[in-house]
Amino acid sequence: MKVWILIVLEVIRRHIGWFWFGLIFFAAIFLLQFKFSFFYPTNMVRIGLIGTYQEHDIPLEVTKLISESLVTTDENGRVKPNIVTDWEINNSATEFRFRLKDGLLWSDGTPIQASDIIFNIPNTEVTFPDEKTIQFNLKESYSPLPSLLTQPVFKKGSLIGTGPYQVTRTEKSRIFITKIVLESNNPNLPMVQIRFYPNEKVAITGFNLGEVSSIMGISNPKLFSENPKVNISQSPDFTKIVSILFNTNDSLLSNRSLRQALSYITPKIADKIEANNPYPPTFWAYDASAKKYLSNTQEAEAALDRAKSALAKDMLKAEIILTATPNLEDIGRAVVERWQTLGFDVKLRIESGIPQNFQALLITQSIPTDPDQYLLWHATQTKTNLTKYDSKRVDKDLEDGRKVIVEAERKSLYFDFQKTLLEDAPATFLYFPKYNVVYTKRVKSRLDKVLEINLRR
Repeated sequence: MKVWILIVLEVIRRHIGWFWFGLIFFAAIFLLQFKFSFFYPTNMVRIGLIGTYQEHDIPLEVTKLISESLVTTDENGRVKPNIVTDWEINNSATEFRFRLKDGLLWSDGTPIQASDIIFNIPNTEVTFPDEKTIQFNLKESYSPLPSLLTQPVFKKGSLIGTGPYQVTRTEKSRIFITKIVLESNNPNLPMVQIRFYPNEKVAITGFNLGEVSSIMGISNPKLFSENPKVNISQSPDFTKIVSILFNTNDSLLSNRSLRQALSYITPKIADKIEANNPYPPTFWAYDASAKKYLSNTQEAEAALDRAKSALAKDMLKAEIILTATPNLEDIGRAVVERWQTLGFDVKLRIESGIPQNFQALLITQSIPTDPDQYLLWHATQTKTNLTKYDSKRVDKDLEDGRKVIVEAERKSLYFDFQKTLLEDAPATFLYFPKYNVVYTKRVKSRLDKVLEINLRR
C-alpha cells in the first residue's frame, strides 16, 4: 500500500501543473453546477413560470404540487370536501364549521392540527374548537365562503403541505423567488425545478436556451407551432374570461342600445370557447336561455336604430376607442373591424395594464369559482366594477345571493342577475381562454405526471 502511495505522490510531483489545473477545473465545474445546474438529473422536469413572486404568494401551479386544499370544486362549480369530511353552516350564513379528515399528516410526518393552518379572510374570525375543527364566524352573511377555501393549505410559517412534493431548495433575487426545486418520496414522480421569469419574452428566451424544458401559462403558443421538437398542451381555463368592458358613464356608451349594437356585431372568435355570459357553460348557475350576442348583424342594426332615436347626429360620428392589452391585440383588431361596419370611427389603442379612463376595454379578467360576482358588478365596488355599472336590480340579486343557503334559491337569483346584466350589456363576453403549456417532446412522460396533479380542480 505504501508503495502505491509513493508512486501516486511521485506522479503528482512530476505533473504538478496538470494536477493543480485539474483540481481547479473540477472545482469550478462543481461550483457552476451548484449555481446554474448545467447538468440535470434524468428524472427531472424543468418548468418556467411567468411572474414575480414571494414566498407568501407563490402561484397555484406550484402550491398544488406541495399541498391540498380544504375543499375543491367539480366541473359544475359546486364545492365538495377535499381534506375535510364535511362542514356545517347556520341559517344566517354567518357561522361555518369544517371538520378535518382523520389521520392527515404534513409532508414532514407530523399530524395535522386545525390550528396549524392560517387563514386570511377579511371580516372573519377563525377559531379552533378542537384539533380537528375549524370555525369561521362572519360579521355579515356570506354563503359562498366555502368557495374561498380552495387554495392549498400550509403548516404555519412554512411551505410544508400535504401534497406529493416537498420544497428542497429555493433561490431568491432580493425578495423575489427565482427558482424552486421540488422532490417527492414517490419514486414514480419526477423531480421538479421551477424557474420564474419576469415576462413572457424572457421566459421564451430561457426555453430556447435550454434553461427550462417547458413553460406553463404562456399566452401565445403559436410562436412554437412550427417547431417539430415542441408540443403544445391546451386546456380550458374557466377561472378567467376575455371581455369587452364598456364605460357606462361615457357620453356615447352610456346608451344601452348602442352597447347592445356593438355587442351584437362583435365577432365570434375562432378556435375559442365562446362565453356570451359571465358564467362558464358548465356552471350550475349558468342560464342557457339568457340573451346571446356576437356575430348577429340583423340584431345589431335593429339595436343601432334604437340608439339613433336617442342620440344626436353628431354623437353618431364620435370616435370610439377600444383599448386592449398587448396579448389581445389581434382580437382587438378583429373587433374594431366589425364595429366599423356600423359606421363608427373606431380605433384600437394598445396599453399594458388597466387605464384609468377608457371607453371600451378588451381585457382578461379572473372570475370567482362561485357565481357570486359582487366585486365585479355591484355599484359600490368602485375599484373592481370597471364599467361603473349601476343597476339596483342587479345589486339586490347579488346582495341576496350572498345570504341564501339553498342552491335552488341562489340559482333563481343568479338567473335574474344574468338576465338583467345581459340586457343592459355593460360588457360583451367573448370567450374563456385556454391554459397553454409548451414543452419539448422528450419530457412529455415526466411532465404529464406533474400536469395530472397541477390541473386537478
